[in-house]
Amino acid sequence: MAARPNRPVGPDGRPLTPEEQADLERLELIEQARNSRRWAYFATFIAFLAAAAAAVALALLLSTDQSSGRSGASRSSVRDLQDDQSKLEDRVESAREASRDAEGSVDSLTSRIDDLESEVQSADGPDESTQREVADLSQDVQQLQEEVDRVGRDADSGGSSP
Repeated sequence: MAARPNRPVGPDGRPLTPEEQADLERLELIEQARNSRRWAYFATFIAFLAAAAAAVALALLLSTDQSSGRSGASRSSVRDLQDDQSKLEDRVESAREASRDAEGSVDSLTSRIDDLESEVQSADGPDESTQREVADLSQDVQQLQEEVDRVGRDADSGGSSP
C-alpha cells in the first residue's frame, strides 16, 4: 500500500498516523510561538536600548554645553531635542504595543493549540475542520512571525537614527 504524497512519513518510512501527524504539527506550532515570543522580547529590548541611547546622548549634550561655558541651549536646539525625544518615545511605545500584540497573539495561538490537542485526543482521526484550524493556525503564526520581524527591523532602524 503506497503512502499518499502529502502525508509525512516517520523515520522508519511508514506514513504517520493522524495522531502522530497532529503531534508533529503541534510541536512545530509551539516552536513557532516560542520564536515569535523571542522576537517580541527582542523588539522590546531594542526599543529600550534606543531610549537609553537617546537619554545618554541628551545627557552628554547637556554636559558638553555646560562645560563649554555657554549659558544654555538655544530654543531651537531644545525644540529639536524635544522633537527627537518625542519621536523616540513614540517608537518605543510602538515597539511595546507590537510586543504586547505579539504576546497576545502567542497566548491566543497557545490556547488554540490546546483546543486542537483536545480535539485530536477526542477524535479518531483529524477531520476537515481540525485540518482547517491547523492550517489557519499555521498561517496566523507565519503572519505573527512576519510582524515581529518587521517590528525588529523598525526598532533597529529607529535605534540608529540621530
